[in-house]
Amino acid sequence: MSSSTHPIVILAVLGAAATVIMLITVFRVRSWGLKVLLVLIALVTLTPAGLVVYAMHPEWMDARYRSYKAFYEGIRLGMTREEIMALQTQLYPEGGPRQKPQIIIEDEKALTFFMHPEHSAEPNCEGIFLGFENGKLKSKTYSPD
Repeated sequence: MSSSTHPIVILAVLGAAATVIMLITVFRVRSWGLKVLLVLIALVTLTPAGLVVYAMHPEWMDARYRSYKAFYEGIRLGMTREEIMALQTQLYPEGGPRQKPQIIIEDEKALTFFMHPEHSAEPNCEGIFLGFENGKLKSKTYSPD
């Protein structure tokens, strides 16, 4: 199976390079009108890079992701199921601003959470997959969208 770089990532890298060139040129140009034009072009060429960064780190802009990732980071190997549910209740209190992650799979060997999409129209598949052995957490995996 071959892997290739997505075109938006290539566009982001080229845009970032063009932005650097434009900003260097701004310091060499004497005309204020041309300087303003170059800065505006630099901002436009930087847009794809901003979109790529946002796609890679949605928690910078969206509190749902920050809360969900805090939940994942709070889960430690060796925890019991009850401790994990207590952590969830602590981070997602009743009547709080965030809705609890949805439990998709719950049995003696596994516990799977999906982030609640709340009021967003986008489908959401951010998952936390937990594996248990003898009642203790043995593995945890975070699966981004």
